[in-house]
Amino acid sequence: RADVDSLQEITASDDLSYVMSAVTLIRDELSGSVPLLGFSGSPWTLATYMIEGGGSKDFSKVKAFTYNEPEAMHLLLEKLTNAVIDYLNSQIRAGAQAVQIFDTWGGVLNTPGYLEFSLKYMKRIISNLIEFKEYTYFIAPITLRFTLFYKFR
Repeated sequence: RADVDSLQEITASDDLSYVMSAVTLIRDELSGSVPLLGFSGSPWTLATYMIEGGGSKDFSKVKAFTYNEPEAMHLLLEKLTNAVIDYLNSQIRAGAQAVQIFDTWGGVLNTPGYLEFSLKYMKRIISNLIEFKEYTYFIAPITLRFTLFYKFR
């Protein structure tokens, strides 16, 4: 819990300004020939990499932390959710025409776990994205089984 409490908040436009500069440059260079897609990992996937230290065969560390320390996991997911909202909104402001959240490891959770520890936070991200200046779709891969599409405007 102390490690989660000590995590510092970042501001994408300041701490990741080079990413936003790249998005703007790429958008300009594309000259409208194809849409520019921004992206981020989902809070669950980011937490999985943070706790496991990389990919995993059984995800034992993240599962143990999630079910033994659910309050700390929710705090970590809340912090990551805030960071992803800021990161994706910064990409949109910089010129991304659509954004995607990769929920790479959402499938390692059972259905109740997925609803509580992954989908809940992705819904919050989606509801806090700024509106795009043009019609676009938000694509959120949930598992290998299905994909959700949200239209913004």
